[in-house]
Amino acid sequence: MKWTNYHSHTKFSDGKGEPELYIQSAIEKGMYAYGFSCHSPLPFESGWNMKFENLRNYLLEIKRLKEKYLGSIKLYLSLELDYVKDWIGLDQYKKYNLDYTIGAVHFLGFFENGHVWDFDRSAKWFKKGLEELFDNDIKKLVAFYFQQVTDMAETLRPDLIAHFDLIKKYNANQAFFDQSDDWYKEIVFEALEKISKTSSILEVNTRGVLKKLDNEFYPANFILGRCKELNIPLCLSADTHNPNDVMAYLPEARTLLQKIGYKEVYILDEKGWGPTPIF
Repeated sequence: MKWTNYHSHTKFSDGKGEPELYIQSAIEKGMYAYGFSCHSPLPFESGWNMKFENLRNYLLEIKRLKEKYLGSIKLYLSLELDYVKDWIGLDQYKKYNLDYTIGAVHFLGFFENGHVWDFDRSAKWFKKGLEELFDNDIKKLVAFYFQQVTDMAETLRPDLIAHFDLIKKYNANQAFFDQSDDWYKEIVFEALEKISKTSSILEVNTRGVLKKLDNEFYPANFILGRCKELNIPLCLSADTHNPNDVMAYLPEARTLLQKIGYKEVYILDEKGWGPTPIF
């Protein structure tokens, strides 16, 4: 198995520690490839995105490390790029010659005081946005979230789509909605149908399980089953924020995919994105 992780955050955004510590941990664990994807800078205040003034140093540092560890591990440079319709996309980052792109949706509106609603900050913050921006209508919120994800996939076509069903982050014990409800599945499956017609790869993101927010990964098991039916390509991702977690729950994610019927995941190498067997 060629173990890889293309979703990783360091001290340059909301991760802990120098990028080199992540590389050393990945080499120690025998990983085939590793990618850095710190949160991209934004034109509004965020507690976890990279500052614009740090972007150049981030790009230079990862490029330096790619040279230093050449022959020891395959290293790749990226950013987790936030999508906000008609405002923030991926095109403005083309000039940085990233090795790949990760598209993500974290922001779903602004409050009257101008503060942005990053819905995955906390359960209390989620509830505030649901009530004030979506009239406490969870169906309206869920539909809007997945519409942003599909808009991003169809118009910008990132290589990877991050944590597809992140909207469930604070939904432990069905706190806000029941994932088995027909209305929820209908919205999710419609989004998957559209994504299946793009070139984007969905990541199986293990961070929610690591943080004990859920006992299933992003996407949920029933979504992964539908991905298999639609032949949507997947890759494994630990969404790492600490050097110790470069392979957190990746073996468990592989085992799950094997049970669902997947025989391969996608990895990036010199030839580009392509399938590799899971065994």
